[in-house]
Amino acid sequence: MYRRANMKETNKEARAIQMEQQKKLTQAEKLSRSQNGRTLKDDHNRIRSITVGFRVSPEENELINAEVAISGLSKQEYCYRRCLNQDVVVKGNPRVYKALKDQLGNVLIQLKRLVSVDAASPELFQLIHLIATVMGGLEKDPEINENIF
Repeated sequence: MYRRANMKETNKEARAIQMEQQKKLTQAEKLSRSQNGRTLKDDHNRIRSITVGFRVSPEENELINAEVAISGLSKQEYCYRRCLNQDVVVKGNPRVYKALKDQLGNVLIQLKRLVSVDAASPELFQLIHLIATVMGGLEKDPEINENIF
């Protein structure tokens, strides 16, 4: 009569071999074998393995999202550049123009509901200044269509 091998013993042995192999892998190798499709390396081929997070108010979140949309960058890349005090270069493309149009529409709605200039929030003035800076930069050199803020 045929006798089957004990599956529990086989699984234990396989797990032990796998654990030994995992111990030998460095942190970089583990990250490079990651199954998700996210970019794990930066421009200098360094592995991004640390997460940084912070809390913001709803108003600050809206302002950050508006600036990210206007920049044309991903939120992650925008935050890297701002935190590391690097220039954020806005290149004119359809995505940037649509974001500018949307933000100008939002500003117009907020301006229409204001009774006086004193009632305007500082965030609104900051957003208007940002839009003016980007629009001014895009107008100056239409061939390059870049602006730094």
